[in-house]
Amino acid sequence: MKTILLSTAAGALLLTGIYANTGEAEELTEDNEVMAFEEETGESTQKEMEVIQNQIPSGNDSVQVVEDNPHKRILFIGDEANQKKYKTIFIKDTNRLKIIDLNGGQIFNDII
Repeated sequence: MKTILLSTAAGALLLTGIYANTGEAEELTEDNEVMAFEEETGESTQKEMEVIQNQIPSGNDSVQVVEDNPHKRILFIGDEANQKKYKTIFIKDTNRLKIIDLNGGQIFNDII
């Protein structure tokens, strides 16, 4: 399940570039799991996904990119029913990642 989350999140991050170019919002679910990291995602994105994968239990399969700009990236991560369970905020300038359980509060806040 964690590989599904990782590949889905990677696909979501790749499509944010498409969003910036076309103006269309994209939401990814496990159906789009064939997406993979490309070089342009960078090392910080891979570290971000590894930490998210380690902090969030498996079974959370949908990823929605809320915002991805040069300074921060905000994701909602949900279950197979697209119910939002977690919010992640990655501050690109400082490499700070915050993971928030929407039902239980902050579960991670550190520089990666």
